[in-house]
Amino acid sequence: MKYTTRILARLVSINSVNPQLETGGAGEAEIGALIADELRGLGLEVELDEIAPGRVNVTGIVRGSGPGSGPGRGRNLMINGHMDTVGISGMDAPLAARMEDGKLYGRGAYDMKSGLAGMLGAAHRLVESGDKLEGDLVLTFVADEEYASIGAEAVAKAWGAKGGAARRGRVDAAIVTEPTDMHICPAHRGFAVYSITTKGKTAHGGRHEDGRDANAMMGLLLAELHAHAQVLPRRLQHELCGSASIHVPIVEGGRSLFIYSHACRIKVERRTLPGETEASVRSEIEALMESASMRAAASGAAFEADLELELWRDPWEINISHDIVKALERAGSGVEAFRPGFIGHGWWEDSAILGAAGIPSVVMGAAGGGIHQDVEWADLDSVAGLAELLYRTARQFCGVVGG
Repeated sequence: MKYTTRILARLVSINSVNPQLETGGAGEAEIGALIADELRGLGLEVELDEIAPGRVNVTGIVRGSGPGSGPGRGRNLMINGHMDTVGISGMDAPLAARMEDGKLYGRGAYDMKSGLAGMLGAAHRLVESGDKLEGDLVLTFVADEEYASIGAEAVAKAWGAKGGAARRGRVDAAIVTEPTDMHICPAHRGFAVYSITTKGKTAHGGRHEDGRDANAMMGLLLAELHAHAQVLPRRLQHELCGSASIHVPIVEGGRSLFIYSHACRIKVERRTLPGETEASVRSEIEALMESASMRAAASGAAFEADLELELWRDPWEINISHDIVKALERAGSGVEAFRPGFIGHGWWEDSAILGAAGIPSVVMGAAGGGIHQDVEWADLDSVAGLAELLYRTARQFCGVVGG
């Protein structure tokens, strides 16, 4: 059995559900211990950091021998992946790691234990080859990507160019092994979550002159948001990431029948494109609120509302001419599973956190399907191909003694 198949089966068999997402989620302690043991067995320098109770990051380091004489030699490369998964409720045997027709099934098989297996496979391949890299190869296995990314935040602080890096050193680029079906992904969308609350005045349902209906006021804003959601994807587009989007996943308002609602609250989710900022998105939503206010005023009603940012995650894009992208392309030319051409992701990934810390980052991962669905699987040949690709890219980017 291929090394990558064996280790992927072991990884999938461990419950690493993010405890913030599902009751009974085990977090990363057990899977982190397995990965740390595997790295030690390969002879890597290993660090295991508890960043919150039961939540760990694992770092494995192959120390380079120092800068070489050629251009770009001796650079340090990070390869990164997250250990947590979304929930397993509703799945049939989510931890069984069943294999059939060249696929391995189970929660996290695709997103993204396939990437973790590829990282470990690359380290195994490097040790097996006897190659001595000139630069450091840093493998970071992080916690909590599926919720708040506390793991990636800690890694960025420790290894990034923007402060805090002196303790561990610096890396010159990173590959995040989220699944890409073996294409290079240099860009992905970001997102913002806003809370908007319209204010009303409580009154008896039979005394309309005393009340103000916060729900009705929110209806005016919902109409504005609906209209905006139809035009936004046509107005803002990206060659790889598709369109910007906006929707309202949650609406909450009122206390009871026969009472005018004192408040109505909605959550607004805005998916952003590379180049967009929180300031520009906030201005966009404030303009919609102003339009709703004008519609209310035209009918003689008062519109009062508060806007609060709950969560912002930057979109990310790396120039496809960057050395790490070129190194992946060159390495991929010798790997059968590699798929030429670039893709973008519509979701957010930890690469944006690394990028914001001054670590140029690109996404490259295995093939499969069923991301966040009840039936999830990874293509085993692609996981082996990913390991080979990462190994060859490390040689390209870090340099090899005598190479």
